Amino acid sequence: MRILPVVAAATVLLLPGVACAAPPATTSNTRTYDASDADFANPGRGFFSWSETHLYADGTGWAPLDADALAAARESEAHSVVYRIVYLERYRDSDTLAAADLNLIKADFAAARQAGVKLVLRFAYTADDDADAPVARVVKHIRQLAPLLTQNADLITALQAGFVGRWGEWYYTQNFAAWPDRRKVINALLAATTAPIQVRTPEIKKRLVPAAYAARVGIHDDCFLAGTDDYGTFPADTDFAWMAAQSPSMLVGGETCEPSDRSGWASASSELAAYHWTYLNPSFNTDVLTSWGADGLAEASRRLGYRLSLVSAAAPSTVKVNGAVTVRLTLTNQGYAAPAQKRPVRLVLSGPITQSVMIPADVRTWAPGKTVSLTVSFTAPSKAGAYDLALSLPDPSTRLAATPAYAIRLANPDTWNPDTGTNPLGLTVTVK
Repeated sequence: MRILPVVAAATVLLLPGVACAAPPATTSNTRTYDASDADFANPGRGFFSWSETHLYADGTGWAPLDADALAAARESEAHSVVYRIVYLERYRDSDTLAAADLNLIKADFAAARQAGVKLVLRFAYTADDDADAPVARVVKHIRQLAPLLTQNADLITALQAGFVGRWGEWYYTQNFAAWPDRRKVINALLAATTAPIQVRTPEIKKRLVPAAYAARVGIHDDCFLAGTDDYGTFPADTDFAWMAAQSPSMLVGGETCEPSDRSGWASASSELAAYHWTYLNPSFNTDVLTSWGADGLAEASRRLGYRLSLVSAAAPSTVKVNGAVTVRLTLTNQGYAAPAQKRPVRLVLSGPITQSVMIPADVRTWAPGKTVSLTVSFTAPSKAGAYDLALSLPDPSTRLAATPAYAIRLANPDTWNPDTGTNPLGLTVTVK
């Protein structure tokens, strides 16, 4: 079967408000779609599977990722993201990471790739006290990790800044009281990988992240809804407003940590939407999460990150061989955030041959609550026959593009093909 890429003329229109039908077109083949309330995995978003591992001085502590378990959690719990914290206790007093330990981390990436999941990754030196490593040693460690982080950037939903302080959360620390030292860590991380980076607070981003890298750096809020300011995450009067303004174009995730007057579902649902949350820890804090109730947890699971669905599609029933074709699609996003990663948008025609039409659209602009209208014009296949239409949103990585687990699934009934990772439109064009 041949796959023929086609250069298409396309327009993309973002409209505020509720979903609506595509504009009228000369066509005799139109379909409207119901939205689904099913909960399913989609890459880089949702509740995550949590894991930690250690490199203790005595050689113990390493717990490898289990590809089978991760794949099972992806299917049964809709967990497409794995939070992985790697404690480097053995290296607080050593500049050189052993090749054997780098291979353990390499094997983690291989397990994630096999399971069809992505990682939120953090490195730290201690879970028990403030005994982190000196700044020069931290920078050396980041540089030694850089080849692995670069080779596997396609698997990293976020690399959290880590390294500094207890749990890598940049608070309780022996060696990083000075902002210039913290800046060295940020600069080393930005140089080490093209993957998205996350820092703990808005102040860190505003102080330390160069403007040229601002779009790559998001926030991980690890005390969501605690106290009045997420326990020091938003100490300035303007921080919440800054977060609301910046979060549409940066990655936001994290966890809750303690009940408060604002940690119930009414506040949680409002703030998850206002600050465009993409991922969340489903296992901590259990008191906070339990207070959301089954319905609240189910809604959060569905809406964390993006939730794209078809509203309508229109295409001609019959066209001539090599004739002009125009297809119109309307979609909406009922998630809390736009997709964080740019990826191809393709219309796929499957019949006697397979033809792939690139649509020049940027999914990162498909904001929550907006209607997206796509109009794509192209030349019909050169071989007569019936062609089924599908929308394809594969991973941009050439290593992941053919893996269905890394393609976006639309939230409509009967519009997902798990074998191909495409979304059939239920429309057929006959080429004569």
